[in-house]
Amino acid sequence: MEAHEPRIAKHVYAGLLLAWLLAFAVEAAQISRWASALSAAGERLDSAGQTLSAQSRETAAIAKQVRGISSETEYLGNLPNILPQDKGYLRTQKAVSDEIQGLRRKLGRFIAGGLHIVIDAKTNKLYLKKGFKLLWQADCSVGRGGTLVDKNTGQRWEFVTPRGEFRVMGKGTNPEWRKPDWAYVEAGEPIPPPEDPVRLVQGELGAYVFNLGDGYLIHGTKDERVLGRPASHGCVRLGADDLKKLYETVPTGTRVFIY
Repeated sequence: MEAHEPRIAKHVYAGLLLAWLLAFAVEAAQISRWASALSAAGERLDSAGQTLSAQSRETAAIAKQVRGISSETEYLGNLPNILPQDKGYLRTQKAVSDEIQGLRRKLGRFIAGGLHIVIDAKTNKLYLKKGFKLLWQADCSVGRGGTLVDKNTGQRWEFVTPRGEFRVMGKGTNPEWRKPDWAYVEAGEPIPPPEDPVRLVQGELGAYVFNLGDGYLIHGTKDERVLGRPASHGCVRLGADDLKKLYETVPTGTRVFIY
């Protein structure tokens, strides 16, 4: 029996060696897979790094452009309200201010401290002034704009308040309104003859009226809720209290400036 023990031991050692080699091969294969995965991850990281680097360069370029635009904006913002004047010159804010003062002096001599009416058609405000001194102001309504066309005759009316200088050519109390052709066209009614008494309407213009010429008036309104907004067909409308105050204050011949 003792003669066979070395032979058995050799078989055992051979089996152990084979098992170790198999285990080593498995581990080597696993290590190889890990190495491949690590290499792939490294490649992805390298690609991501390159992309990030490119994005960083692009971001830096954009930041540089933004800084340039900010510098230009700051430069322009610090300019003293430059406006073009003659070729090769710049007009500064001080020059504009001096010019405005000059215009005010000229206007002061023009109105000579007299009483006058100013109508701001953009804000629908009427101002009564003596020279440059504001006596009082009121909401008014100027022309609402728009055009009306008579389909039968082709005649057109534009409902705007004209701009410029006017005068109070006359004023009166309890005026009658002679309805113009456009009022009938707008209502879809037949147009009566020019002198037909049916055209005369009482109470439409309020208690007082100022004639500015060319058919334009300053008068009252039946709906004071629209004052402060463009709502008329071209005349200037005032509330009853302000219209009375204006009538009692402003004489015939008073200048009226509409802008």
